[in-house]
Amino acid sequence: MKRSLSFVLTAVLALACLAAPMTAQATAQAAAQVPAQDKPMDMKKLIAEIIGEYEFAAGEQVLIVQFTEADGKLFGAPPGETPEEIHPVEGKPLYFDITLAQSGQYYELQFVRNDQGVIDKCVMNVGGMVIEGAKIIK
Repeated sequence: MKRSLSFVLTAVLALACLAAPMTAQATAQAAAQVPAQDKPMDMKKLIAEIIGEYEFAAGEQVLIVQFTEADGKLFGAPPGETPEEIHPVEGKPLYFDITLAQSGQYYELQFVRNDQGVIDKCVMNVGGMVIEGAKIIK
């Protein structure tokens, strides 16, 4: 009994030592990713960076969504469908949401910057399902 308890305590201690640096690193990375809140985000500039076509793949199904701008607002829809306004989520830069008028389906969208600071991805959360979309570069 004493030997197995000692083994368990040693394993727990080893895992704790391994987890501590990873937790500190994750915390540092998260802090580095939070932009300074000194100045408000320029929504026009952000929308200009977002607009374009994104390809979302879920299994064998592919969905293209076109994001466009009208009157300083972001709109989106698959090609050939009526675009609907996508609203920024307050306090969360690069996050938007929409409830579709026709179906009532709620979507959360997070646009993501790559290592060069360019928005090239959109993560869509709908009904608990998360689907990544890549910006189509023409």
